[in-house]
Amino acid sequence: MKSIFYHIVFWFLYWAVNAYLDFYWVKDNIKIWSDSKALLKVSIGAFLYILPLIALAYYLVFIGLEQIVRKKKSAIANVGIIVIPYIIAICLSTVTVRLIVFPFIYENEFQASHLFFDPRRFLTIMIEAAFPAAVLMSLKYVDTQVAYKEREKNLIKDKLSTELRFLKNQLNPHFLFNTLNNIYALSRKKSDNTPEVVMKLSELLSFMLYESSKETISIEQEIKLLEDYISLEKIRYSDGLSVVFNKTIDDNSQQIAPLLLLPLVENAFKHGASENHFDSFIHINLELNKSALLFTVENSFEETSEKSKSNNIGLHNTNRQLELIYKEQKLEIYEMEHIFKVKLEVNLNSYGNI
Repeated sequence: MKSIFYHIVFWFLYWAVNAYLDFYWVKDNIKIWSDSKALLKVSIGAFLYILPLIALAYYLVFIGLEQIVRKKKSAIANVGIIVIPYIIAICLSTVTVRLIVFPFIYENEFQASHLFFDPRRFLTIMIEAAFPAAVLMSLKYVDTQVAYKEREKNLIKDKLSTELRFLKNQLNPHFLFNTLNNIYALSRKKSDNTPEVVMKLSELLSFMLYESSKETISIEQEIKLLEDYISLEKIRYSDGLSVVFNKTIDDNSQQIAPLLLLPLVENAFKHGASENHFDSFIHINLELNKSALLFTVENSFEETSEKSKSNNIGLHNTNRQLELIYKEQKLEIYEMEHIFKVKLEVNLNSYGNI
């Protein structure tokens, strides 16, 4: 409806300009007419005059150009598609003026040119016909380009969403696989901690089913997930592992993409604690200040675990998710002597601004 309104406004202005110019021309040539009569006459005459030009403009925009673009005809045929209707429209306007406007609207009050197709008048109509057609074709081109850009944008967005879902689906089974291994190891030992581990796993599964599908969750929920996971892992490692989790948060309601931090913590347990034969440590620090998130994870490791770290799927997926979700982010990895550190910086307000 908005597009139709714009077209009506455009043609009204085009008709008004023609009527305005004809009004002063008629006043100079037919002095016996009153202003009201002259205005009525030129309004009707200008309307009849532009009808063929309107038809030409819409033919070129919706039929002529479509045939040229879609049907891939020869150069001569393409010229014919444009030129022949153009000449026909000019002839129709000329015939309308000579056979209808002059004798009936202007009541033969002045002498028209003795030439039916006056070359000067013919050239004038050519220019007047070209202007509205060019304007509409330009607008049509702009609308088409905008539609193409929007379609391309949506396709890219769908592609990125599909890739993000794939990464999450790849991450969740990976996490569950590791946790089920933990439960299996405890059950083999007939540990009294097995029921508690199963319960915590149930809570984690509930989160993954009902919360991880959301675009964002509160930082408080993400921290609760991390704490549940850490407590679950600490049951397995008992006193052989020292875990410290420090948090400094200015806004618990700040939104964050779900499961963004878990792979970094999981990586520390899998390639640090699980592969160490001696006492080990994991230090986790989370700082949130005015949507600026700083998350660091340090863990001890033995040299034998170096190769497995480089092939870790969790870090790779987290890095790719960051690229897809946040515009302002940075993930850095450091390896020192028997210490592996991951540092993540994210502007949480840059979510979705890719």
